[in-house]
Order: sequence, then C-alpha cells, then structure tokens
Amino acid sequence: MYDWPEVREAQDAFWAAIRDGLLVRGVNAPDVLSNGTGWREPGLVFSQTCGWPWATEYRDALDLVTTPVSHIPGCDGDTFSSMVIVRADSEVETLADLRGTKVAYNGINSQSGVHTLREAVASLAAGVPFFGQGRETGAHRESIRAVARGDADCAAIDAVCWAMAECFEQKAVVRLRVVHRTAPAPALPFVTRRGGPVTEVWEALEDAVAAGLGQLLFIDGLRAPDVRRYEELVTRVAGTPPLSCP
Repeated sequence: MYDWPEVREAQDAFWAAIRDGLLVRGVNAPDVLSNGTGWREPGLVFSQTCGWPWATEYRDALDLVTTPVSHIPGCDGDTFSSMVIVRADSEVETLADLRGTKVAYNGINSQSGVHTLREAVASLAAGVPFFGQGRETGAHRESIRAVARGDADCAAIDAVCWAMAECFEQKAVVRLRVVHRTAPAPALPFVTRRGGPVTEVWEALEDAVAAGLGQLLFIDGLRAPDVRRYEELVTRVAGTPPLSCP
C-alpha cells in the first residue's frame, strides 16, 4: 500500500526475506512482488489492504494476518491517524475553517483519505456535506501535490505517507502544514487469501521485521489483528454525510 519508487529497493528486500521464509515453511511464493494483483485472486499469498475495503468489500476473500506497528508521528502502536494538511500560507487554523472548501482525496473507499475525515467533521457538518467540492487524485502523494499546487485546499494524509513525503516530497511539504490529526484507526493489515497460509505468512513477516528489514518501510513491529476494530470503521461513520458535494 506504500509503493513509492524511493522505497522499492527496501520493499524488494523485505519481500525476499518473507518469500524465503515462506518457502522454508513449505509455502510456494513468487520470486518478486507483483503489481496490480487483485485481492480476489485465488492464488494470492501475501498483500496489504486498507481497513475500509477489507471491512466493506473483501472480508469474504481475505484473511487478516497481522497489523504493522510504526514508531512515527501519527502512529500509536498498531494504529494510525491522518494528517489534515493545508497550504502553509492558508488562513485556516481549525477544521471548522475548512467548511465549503475543496478537498483532495486519494480514493472514495479510503479510510485514511475519506472516511476518517468524514468522522472528523461530522459534528460540524450538520447532516450535509462539509466540503464544497472534492477532487479524487488516485494517491495520497498526488493529494499532497495538489494541495501544495493550490489545486485543492486540504487533504487527509495517512501518517505513513506523510512521513514518506517528509523524506521524498520535501519541495511540496515545505509549502504545507498540518492543522489537525484525525482519530486513530487500526493500521493497514497484511492479508492472505481466504483460507490461505496465515500462520506461515505471519511467521515469515516476524523474521523479516526482526532482521530490521522493515525499518525503511516504517514497519517496526507486528501485532495480532483485531477484527472488531476494522468492523467498527464502518459504524464510526454510520449516518454521517458524504465528504463533499457532487
């Protein structure tokens, strides 16, 4: 889920360790990570997903394996928040100041980019869309760039993506600031196909993290996933209006 070119070498090394750990445990795993593999692929061995689509669309196809732990601002144990960003020269000081503005978001089914923000502004929205206009960018990185360019007024950015942006999108980040941190949500889980090798994937992941191969990917530990917390993502925004006007 955090497939930025700058961390691809680290990602490949992380996968190589997981792959070798799976092979030792008798699980056939591909040599390299694939791009664009569907979450309903019958042979899916290992992937990562956003909590919202798992809870709403893919729980019948994917088994949760483990939840990553990151030691960065906006992450607390196996949870993460989103950073609500605006331009540095904006007059916005609080969420209330964003009423009627243009919001950028990565995708409509994103917990970190959409639904956490719906929850954050629910008490201010009075039952109607809080933002005046929305712009779907396709990725958090593009949302960051859109706000920095002035193509949108704000965006909610996953804490891990914001940490990556501070490393790799410095020209954009210096033009931005954080005005709000959203309520914590369970981090993006690692998954396998329904009925897949849950134990073997978890053990291989533990070995890779213990070897320090997750550090450049902001993966510092692993915890058992709590299904109820992912289910609660949906109830947390039940009855709240859409993020923005059509």
